[in-house]
Amino acid sequence: MSKFILILRTDPALRTSLSPAEIQEIVERYRNWARAQAGKVVMEGSYKLARTGRMMAAPGGKVTVKDGPYAETKDVIGGFFMVEAPDYEAAAAIAQTCPHLDDGSIEIRQTDS
Repeated sequence: MSKFILILRTDPALRTSLSPAEIQEIVERYRNWARAQAGKVVMEGSYKLARTGRMMAAPGGKVTVKDGPYAETKDVIGGFFMVEAPDYEAAAAIAQTCPHLDDGSIEIRQTDS
């Protein structure tokens, strides 16, 4: 069985006017979805990443640090799930039932482990 990370991307402007109760309701929908996946979801993370960060590279052996991601980035990573599935198609079948697709997108990446 392979592992796939489901990276949850969203436009942060879509959730700026939500009340704490509405946010809690959304969080509960995600938790219920993860529980319903019984053994397929092996890890979840819901820490929202900041809109800015740093990009590092070492061209020619010299480390450089730049601001990033860049201003044209319109979405943020709002969390992730790690799922186990035999292939991309099965991972996509799991992801297509995720409540995140109501107002965001999901990037699926296979891990090396």
